[in-house]
Amino acid sequence: MPLPVLAMMLCTFCIGTAESVIAGILPGIAQDVGVSLTAVGLLITVYAVAVVLVGPLVTAATATLRRTTLLPAMMGVFVMGNMLAASAHGFGWLLVGRVVSAVVHSTLIAAFVAAARDTAPPDRRAAYGAKVTLGIGLSSVAGVPAGTLIGNAFGWRATFWALAAVSLAATALLTRFPAPESPRGTAKPAGLRRTAAPDTGPGRRRFVLPGPMLLVAAVITLGTAGVFALYTYASPYLTQSAGFGSGSVTVLLLLYGLGGIVGNTAGGRAADRFPSAAVPVTLGAAAAGLLLLALPPGNRWAVAGVFCLLGTAYFATIPALNSTIVSAAGPSSSTMALTVNNSAFCVGIALGSWLGGLLLARGNTLPTVAAAGAASTAAALLLALLHTRLRKASPGPALPATGASHDTGTGTGTGTGTGTGTTVAGSGVPR
Repeated sequence: MPLPVLAMMLCTFCIGTAESVIAGILPGIAQDVGVSLTAVGLLITVYAVAVVLVGPLVTAATATLRRTTLLPAMMGVFVMGNMLAASAHGFGWLLVGRVVSAVVHSTLIAAFVAAARDTAPPDRRAAYGAKVTLGIGLSSVAGVPAGTLIGNAFGWRATFWALAAVSLAATALLTRFPAPESPRGTAKPAGLRRTAAPDTGPGRRRFVLPGPMLLVAAVITLGTAGVFALYTYASPYLTQSAGFGSGSVTVLLLLYGLGGIVGNTAGGRAADRFPSAAVPVTLGAAAAGLLLLALPPGNRWAVAGVFCLLGTAYFATIPALNSTIVSAAGPSSSTMALTVNNSAFCVGIALGSWLGGLLLARGNTLPTVAAAGAASTAAALLLALLHTRLRKASPGPALPATGASHDTGTGTGTGTGTGTGTTVAGSGVPR
């Protein structure tokens, strides 16, 4: 693995750990700062909201910066956020620290994946992007358990101090082995266009998100929601429905994560070799796994096997969808496309958790939650097939909505097509 790619993978490992480790140290935080568990849960909610809403804005605002400047600087902000959390004197400052870390989350992961793809030979771009996102899979297998153990042994502040220290080391490695600059030069924010349309005035800029990219974002949201509708409640599903003891749940979740690492690697290779088939096949496998888990439990070890294969299938979708959304973005910035991609995953996680909780609150069983997840993932599969059909019917990158002209700056290309987009005139805010 090239050293710049390794450095970026270690950075994503830290980011993934920071996002999820909070769940393992919630009780300690609640006891120490004197607030309820429900209030501490805001640390997760606010983090996710900041990632989804602020991420695209940060990407747009920093799109003209060189990667050698942008990435270490943003990792510095990430380190500072964890240090603020570690030294927080109260819940308010802890919340501020989490928000500071969250605002650079999407842009960092998107820029890392885009840089890794630029490092790769043309036929291995998805595989190199998967090497970077492998850090997120490793965070669930190693980072989160290690952070939880540190928090239980030395207090929750030690978890954030350790995370800050490891992140600082990863940043130093990234500085020593910097990410490559874009071969197309400095890119503009996604969909940034100059237009003489009468509603915006001559030469005024506006952001356009291409329709095909929004369609892929919907695929990501529905597919992720389907998996997380069940995964959020994996522990009660495995104990109550499948009949495993509580001690076995940790092992099964670890195997799920290991399956995810395998799936992430295999999905990257499949996306390079079979770009049109990778997304439908991986989503179809995830939907099939959820459907099997919705059936009346038989042999519990068969259930365990399907559960672990679900992790493999879900993580295999990630590099395939990364490649698809970059392709669907057309002349837009790949970094912005991957930022939207990350936001769509976060929305899907929140939507799936909400859906599973709603069904359980209304008296439905855990297998019913799995069935609802299968339906959501199947809907994502249908949208993916629609996207493939539309792409074949209208080859080439899609143009933005009517009234926008081609880019005039470096870092973006021009193309032909009939795609539509969603525009916020003059505001610079993609919606």
